[in-house]
Amino acid sequence: MVLVLQGVAGYAQVSDHIVIPAGDSISNHYSYLFPSFKEAKVNFRDGRSFTYKMDFNMLICEMQYINTKGDTLQITNAELIDSIRMDSCSFIYDYQKGYFQIVAVSDAASLAIYRRASFLPVSKGGMGENRQDGGVQMVNLMNTREGTRPMVLDQDINAVRTTTYLLILKSGEMENAGKAAFMKLYNGDEKSFDHYIKANKINLNQQDDLEKLFHFCTQPK
Repeated sequence: MVLVLQGVAGYAQVSDHIVIPAGDSISNHYSYLFPSFKEAKVNFRDGRSFTYKMDFNMLICEMQYINTKGDTLQITNAELIDSIRMDSCSFIYDYQKGYFQIVAVSDAASLAIYRRASFLPVSKGGMGENRQDGGVQMVNLMNTREGTRPMVLDQDINAVRTTTYLLILKSGEMENAGKAAFMKLYNGDEKSFDHYIKANKINLNQQDDLEKLFHFCTQPK
């Protein structure tokens, strides 16, 4: 699937960050989407499919798997992947953008979560406070065919995860999962739409609320 971003500047985003101190390893701060690695079916673009134990690394925003030796590795040929199905959700992969987690599906669109990681060096301000320097996307991460090998850091870094909620249309176009996009999906009157949002206290930056709104907008009328 070819994904086309529409109106990127208007995307609602949520950012989380942690500071990893010098002398520490990035791998010590790994966290995952699921509590444990799960059986996942990986569908490749050439029609092949395989099953691996996988989980999504929430720090580096990459999919990882457990090989036959029990090692946890990062997928290095992700450009060959079409989709991954695991637990109650699936992922699609775009070579330029990364992984999109699909959390709800209808005939008209899918609700997706896009997570992006960046690693920026931190310097000390005049009063000793942490200050983020710009211009560096990844710090001390070594990519190999066996996966990503975190190295011991020689300076503090700010690890930032940016989460964006999207509606992916059947055409492959993506829109910010905001009121305007949901209204088009709802295809009903604005009064009843606003009443549902208010009555259910929908927060457009919360996954559970967005899933509720998605099902409301796509249910048979």
